[in-house]
Amino acid sequence: MEDKKAVRRCITASAVVIDKGKVLLIKHKKLGVWIPPGGHVEQNEFPSEAAIREVREETGLEIKLIGKQNVEFSFEDAHTEVLPFAIVYEEVPYATGMHIHFDNIYLAKVVNGTPLLNKNESTDIGWFSEQEIKSLNTFPNIEASMISALHEAKRIADDA
Repeated sequence: MEDKKAVRRCITASAVVIDKGKVLLIKHKKLGVWIPPGGHVEQNEFPSEAAIREVREETGLEIKLIGKQNVEFSFEDAHTEVLPFAIVYEEVPYATGMHIHFDNIYLAKVVNGTPLLNKNESTDIGWFSEQEIKSLNTFPNIEASMISALHEAKRIADDA
């Protein structure tokens, strides 16, 4: 691995949008692989807000994050959030050099809209089943996390 001091480190957020047992993925324009919608967390933005914003920008969908909380409460000055499904440290190759992404990956469901291709961000968009994910051009950690996310979403639905 490259010298960590020379590598750009970023906080990112993504959402695994699941509908009818399938995951929504985009084919990333720069990387050329299938990934869930997501991106860098902006200044003064929570990772959960970034995940929702990135899905809206990249797909046109309005989503709701789903999942668990360790504790649940809300006070005037303190609130709990839906926990990420996973937090992953990723080495992402860009033309400008390696980036380290500390990715907060959330599970989500569609609230409103139909997926639209954002040509500034991606070259394709689609819904994929577990079997289809296994044959996509993607990173091994993306394949594993998408399949795990499908299983977790089914477990959440079964518990509801």
